[in-house]
Amino acid sequence: MTDTEHTPAATETVAAPLAPLKPRIGTIVWGCILLVVAAIAIAASQVDFGDLTPTVIVWSIIGFGGILVVAGIVTAIVRAATRIKDDPPIG
Repeated sequence: MTDTEHTPAATETVAAPLAPLKPRIGTIVWGCILLVVAAIAIAASQVDFGDLTPTVIVWSIIGFGGILVVAGIVTAIVRAATRIKDDPPIG
């Protein structure tokens, strides 16, 4: 029996180089949303909102939902654009 059969060099494989890290847009968007919510909470603790009617609160929630929808659309457009850029043309 020879030592060449059990050498680690015979079974070692070379790993492919890793792609560079990219920032995740979804994480950035959610971070911004949380910052806005925190700013609203701080403002609510500093200002008396006793005069707000339920209509104002409902419209605020609708506006916040609209911002989320727009952020989702922007994220989808950015992902589609980078996917098209990274994929080679067919044919």
